Amino acid sequence: MTTPIILTVACVPVAQPRQRHTKTGRNYTPADHPVNSFKAAVREAWRVSGGTCWDGPVRVDATFIFPRAKGMVWKTKPMPRYPHTIKPDRDNLDKAILDALKHLAWSDDSRVYAGRLEKWVAAGDEQPSATLVIYQE
Repeated sequence: MTTPIILTVACVPVAQPRQRHTKTGRNYTPADHPVNSFKAAVREAWRVSGGTCWDGPVRVDATFIFPRAKGMVWKTKPMPRYPHTIKPDRDNLDKAILDALKHLAWSDDSRVYAGRLEKWVAAGDEQPSATLVIYQE
């Protein structure tokens, strides 16, 4: 196993939506959907890291930090992280990052064989982000 590449993307994580379909049968994601800017941020983080495209097996661990609800912000009480148990689903978040790094970090997202996914609501001093730890086996 090589030294992992750690990417931190400072933005609100966005899940891959269901594909839309044209009358001719073409599948697409609307150009104005927020997932496109999230994927662009993930790709830019990969480029800045200096990573190369891998052809072997890859493991991707991802931690998604979502913003706190305004009703959960206090001035005097502690505000630790807590599990994010509402939408988006973790598999759709995974799909967004795997698709974003296709042809950049790996030739195809089928190369990713394992990984741990976590969804959290930010602690009081945290900003929303996605942290990816990528290992080449």
